[in-house]
Amino acid sequence: MNILDMENQVINAECSMSVLEGDQSVVIESSGGGNPSKGIPRRNPEYNKLLSVLLARLKQSRVRITKVVLGSTKVADIPVNERIAELSVAYPIDLTYVDIEEFRKEIQRVIAGMHRAPDAKSGGNAQKRIIICIDRNVDPESLVFDSGEKLQNQEFPEINTSLSETEKAYIRTARIGQGQFRKSLIEAYRGRCPITGIENEQLLIASHIKPWKKCTNAERLDPNNGILLSALIDRLFDQGLITFEDDGSVSLSPSLSESDRKKCAVDLWPHLVLNPRSREYLEFHRAVEFKCT
Repeated sequence: MNILDMENQVINAECSMSVLEGDQSVVIESSGGGNPSKGIPRRNPEYNKLLSVLLARLKQSRVRITKVVLGSTKVADIPVNERIAELSVAYPIDLTYVDIEEFRKEIQRVIAGMHRAPDAKSGGNAQKRIIICIDRNVDPESLVFDSGEKLQNQEFPEINTSLSETEKAYIRTARIGQGQFRKSLIEAYRGRCPITGIENEQLLIASHIKPWKKCTNAERLDPNNGILLSALIDRLFDQGLITFEDDGSVSLSPSLSESDRKKCAVDLWPHLVLNPRSREYLEFHRAVEFKCT
């Protein structure tokens, strides 16, 4: 997702919501990869600005940071406890009395020095992919917009400004349930809802597991982040009244009454067949979206 600065301008860097070891987290994607001689723009050029604004919004939300974790692909196989940034302030960090700019610089300084090659000569990359874990869930819109400054007619800034017009159009078609994302789900589920068996495409919805507003652009288009569901099942899933476990079985929210459970014939639902990547998205749905209490 993209967020707005104090002037309600989209910051040209991308982040998303995630879950790490049961904690909701904010993921800041890395910057780099540009090649001016070949006309290739730098990825997420406003990384520093994004990190500053996100920390300020987390401060406004009165959450505490439980850990900051290096999230680069190269270190993904290293245990999480060996990728936690050792900062001068002890976790959990209450941002109330923290100087945001100094704290942002310290995070980047520490991250730059983590897991570098032994023979590395440079100071390290201070704009790596990082995961900021927080002690309670926050609404993504509290991070996207400055507190109290959300515009009445402001569209949610869903499209990274560094994308080409073709890529932006591709994202837009996916947003309204068209395009390759829907086609991929129809093919993967053979044109039928895996729960109800309904095959009428007018009644089938390409449902995102991890909600659209909390995704990166890549996650929005990833078929593994989708299930082809009939309208009723999609609504139950979207509202967090049901979720699915790793074995494909359904879990029901206490908010769904016993009467409605029977009317939905939940006891007759088959297990979903899921691949490992979809299970990762479902972990987020269970931790953040599911109304478990």
